Amino acid sequence: MMAIRSTQVRKFCLALIMSLVAIPFSRYISPTAFYDGHSVYLAWLPLGVMIALIMLFGRHAIVPLAIGFTVTNYWQLHLSPFYSLTLLFCQLAAVCISCLILYSVLGRRWRHGNPIKNIWLHVFWLGFAAPVMGKVLMYLTGKIIAIPELMYSYFNITSVIYTIVDIQGLVCASLIFTKLFYYPLRMCLNPRYAKTFWRRNFVCYTGFKNRVFIICWFTSLIGMLVFLCAPFGDYYFAGYLVPAIFIFFSFGISQLAYPMVILAWTVSAFLLVMYNTNFLHGVQTQYSLAFILSSLISFTVCLLYLLQVYNRSQRLKTMWQEQAMLDPITGLPNLRALEEYMARPDPVSVCCLHIRNLEFLSRHYGMMMRIQCKRSITQVLQPILCKEEKLFHLPGNELLLVLNGPDTEARLTHLIDYLSSKEIRWNNSVLNLEYGISWGRVSARDNNLHHMLGQLSWLAEQAGEGNQILKLDNGHVEAFDLNSERIVLLNRVKNALDWGGFMLYAQPIRKSSGEGYYEILSRLVDSQGMVMPDKFIPVLAQFNLSKRFDMQVLEYLFSSLDELGGKRFSVNLMPYTLMQKGSAAEIIALFRRYHIDVNRIIIEITEEQAFSNSDVSVANIQQLRRFGCRIAIDDFGTGYANYERLKRLEADIIKIDGCFVRDVLNDPMDAMIIRSICELAKVRNLEVVAEYVETQAQLELLEQLGVHYMQGYLIAKPQPLWQLENKKKGL
Repeated sequence: MMAIRSTQVRKFCLALIMSLVAIPFSRYISPTAFYDGHSVYLAWLPLGVMIALIMLFGRHAIVPLAIGFTVTNYWQLHLSPFYSLTLLFCQLAAVCISCLILYSVLGRRWRHGNPIKNIWLHVFWLGFAAPVMGKVLMYLTGKIIAIPELMYSYFNITSVIYTIVDIQGLVCASLIFTKLFYYPLRMCLNPRYAKTFWRRNFVCYTGFKNRVFIICWFTSLIGMLVFLCAPFGDYYFAGYLVPAIFIFFSFGISQLAYPMVILAWTVSAFLLVMYNTNFLHGVQTQYSLAFILSSLISFTVCLLYLLQVYNRSQRLKTMWQEQAMLDPITGLPNLRALEEYMARPDPVSVCCLHIRNLEFLSRHYGMMMRIQCKRSITQVLQPILCKEEKLFHLPGNELLLVLNGPDTEARLTHLIDYLSSKEIRWNNSVLNLEYGISWGRVSARDNNLHHMLGQLSWLAEQAGEGNQILKLDNGHVEAFDLNSERIVLLNRVKNALDWGGFMLYAQPIRKSSGEGYYEILSRLVDSQGMVMPDKFIPVLAQFNLSKRFDMQVLEYLFSSLDELGGKRFSVNLMPYTLMQKGSAAEIIALFRRYHIDVNRIIIEITEEQAFSNSDVSVANIQQLRRFGCRIAIDDFGTGYANYERLKRLEADIIKIDGCFVRDVLNDPMDAMIIRSICELAKVRNLEVVAEYVETQAQLELLEQLGVHYMQGYLIAKPQPLWQLENKKKGL
């Protein structure tokens, strides 16, 4: 209680001292002009002092202000107590009412906070309402009581233009010149504020680019003020040059802090109206004066508006930049923040924390569990990280840690143990999370940060229970590069599909009589060379490009059949093609579009497709058979075939896999298998094709065993399809 009372007494004394000093001083320096036989204030500065002290001390400034104005009025006007109190009431009442309204609207902290925030309420109530209410109160008082001649110009209307100029002088004092006293008085009260003011509003703008601008701007401002206020007595240096000042200040808004712009404008406006004899030379009429004061007031409002707009845009820009550095869902720093963080010169350890079973758990508990899990892990790890170490969000099941200092692996071991000892909960259920982590050293000089993050992510997935911590070394990089080759090949495959990069080859399948057909094979050919099917076919299957590939092969073949005479061809369909609804209908549509005789095309399917339990595959195969397509089963005997399935086999041709043909001369078991297949095929009236026939001895033995067609290098090597076209043309 004693401390509060002591603080209040201290505020009272400081406010009283400042009132007794500042009010007479401000009245003395208030710029005036003499028109129509009366002296009029262009800016009655004690009003600005009054508002400034209330902004500094609040209600504690009311009594000191009353004392200060009483002393000043008595010293200047020598009034009786009654008239002194009347004048004091008119001077204080309007300002106190305006401050009370602001208090009721904005709350207890109406005097504090960002000077830009709620600026329009301050401008209206303190800049316009208070002076106008004060003048209206004086005029009403002059109507009620008899006013001495000494005070007649204050309390009565002498002329309309005089009254306008008088009110404008009060508005100028409250709106423009309050800050002229507020900042110096506050610095006198708190020297630390002066240092902070200098550091925040000037030093931070002293970079080379800003420094050049500030020096040039202030130098130009000083030169312009000297030019306008010097006693040249020239008609060209008149009030109509005010717009030049306005334009000049508009340039400074984007480069200077709010207090610096306001102070510079306040000082400039004070000098202009103080030296009005020079500045207003040639326009010394009441109407011109009113116009100039209106211009100063209007520009001040515009300046405050521009400052508010620019300040708001800067705050929004800062907020958006901060938001751009955060993941909007988890609230953790993202990859943009990581890039900015990695700009520092010191090398750091980048660690990828992979939660192995988070994907599985999120399917059971929902996606919000994944988000909450990452947040919980962050909350657990954050206290054990050093000051400059951070956690970053990565898509999927991973978090990124950036660690400083040596012994990274030992710290990661402790981190994993500590994390495993903590319970991560979701809806009162304890989640049994499994962790794997990978790490590597990175410096600002490295330009492959994102590539390294991909390597770390892949390596973290490989970390198992036996070794939860893996370091990215040369061996792991090579393994990652092998995986990356698959991605490179995928891009080549996609480009080939987009731009027709697949070349068709044809390999003959012949009987001993010479009768037969051709199997269509494909090669990927681009600027990087040729890729064989054993390389790109798995990529097509893995990334669900099978149907698109098969349809391109069929369409290219069908478009070329007119140039190939009556030759017959077989085309392989990949397993995933027939597993998609509508595949058979699209193939049939191609037959009809190109008017292809169905007997010229044999559809080859794998043994897996022939005996598949997939309803879609079976339906597609049956639809093709009903259309009239002959079906050949490729690689027969390697997987699904058994006697029960052979009984219900619906096909026209069986192709014996090459694994039985290669050693048929040396392995009696292979010969017995081929013979049994041929006998079963004979019963079902099926034709048999043997692949990989490379020697004459193999051919003769296979014919003895019952094989009808031979395919292999002995018969012929695959050749480009266009060569068959040229042979047909006789080229």
